[in-house]
Amino acid sequence: MPRQIGGYGKTGRMQTLKSKGVTYGFRTVELHQIVSEVTHLGEHWESPGSREEGHQHRYWELGYAAKGTSDLYVGEGRRFHLNAGSFWCVAAGTDHWLWQGPEAAHHRLFVGLQLPTIVSRHSDWNLSKLLREVVVLHEVYQFEKLFARIITEGVSTSHYQAAGLLLGVDALLLEIVRVGTDGNRRGANAIMHPAVSRALNLLQTRFRESWSLERLASESGMSRARLAELFRRQVGTSIHKVLNKIRVENGQMLLKDSELSIGQIATDCGFATSQHFARIFRQLTGATAAEYRELYRGR
Repeated sequence: MPRQIGGYGKTGRMQTLKSKGVTYGFRTVELHQIVSEVTHLGEHWESPGSREEGHQHRYWELGYAAKGTSDLYVGEGRRFHLNAGSFWCVAAGTDHWLWQGPEAAHHRLFVGLQLPTIVSRHSDWNLSKLLREVVVLHEVYQFEKLFARIITEGVSTSHYQAAGLLLGVDALLLEIVRVGTDGNRRGANAIMHPAVSRALNLLQTRFRESWSLERLASESGMSRARLAELFRRQVGTSIHKVLNKIRVENGQMLLKDSELSIGQIATDCGFATSQHFARIFRQLTGATAAEYRELYRGR
C-alpha cells in the first residue's frame, strides 16, 4: 500500500507524523478539521516483543492486524489475542495497550473516530451497542482493503477529500455492522482458507507491487505449491490471472477518471512496461487502452 507521507503542516489542516525506533510508520493527525468524525489514522510496523505503554483516548480507536500476532490488554487483566486478519475497537476513555508477538514483522492499520457524531448520522445502524467498550473480530480479511481506503483518503491532498474520507469510514462501519449482525458469515472471503484470503487481500490492496508466488506464499504463511493449489480451487483461477485482472480494473478506472498518460497508468497499475499493460488490457477487455478511454469520453 504505497503512501504519500506528508501533510499541510502548521499552516494547514493536516499533519503526517513519522514514527521511528521500535515502532515505525506514520500517523496523520488534525483530520477533524477536514471531517469532524475522524481524529487520526495511519499505519505502524513493529518489532517482535515490542510493547505500548498503557493509555486511553478521547475517541474510539479501530485497528486491523495485517501481519503478525499480538495481545491486546484492556482495563485490569482483560486480554485478547490478535492474529493477522483480526480487528479490534476500543472505546473512548478505556485503558489499553498492545504487546507484539515473536514474529519477525508486525503491521497494523488504525483510525480514530468520534463515534457519537457518526451515530447521529446512522441511528439505525446500532453502532453504540456494537462498538461497546471493546470489540474483537477474527478472520475479517475484507477489513484490510477498507482500512487502506480510509488511510489513502486521509493522506491524499485531493479534491473532495472530505467526501472520500466520509465514504471510506461509512464503508468500514457498514461492514462492521454486517459482520456483527450476520456473525461474520457473509462474503466469499469469510469462508476461504485464511492463507487464501490473505493472499487475495494482498493482491487487491497492494497490486502495484511485484508479486512472485514465493513472496506471496511467504506473506500468507503457506508453501508455494499449497497456496497455488488452494487459491485455484477456492477462487477459481490462478494467482497470476487474478493479479492481472485487478491491475486492469484499476487501469480502467484511471482511463475514465484521470488525465494520466497510458504509460503513467501502466506504471501506476504495477506493470513493468506499457507494452505489457497494453497486451494484458486488450486480452481482458477486447479493446486497446486508447479505444477504451475514447469510448468513455464519448459517453
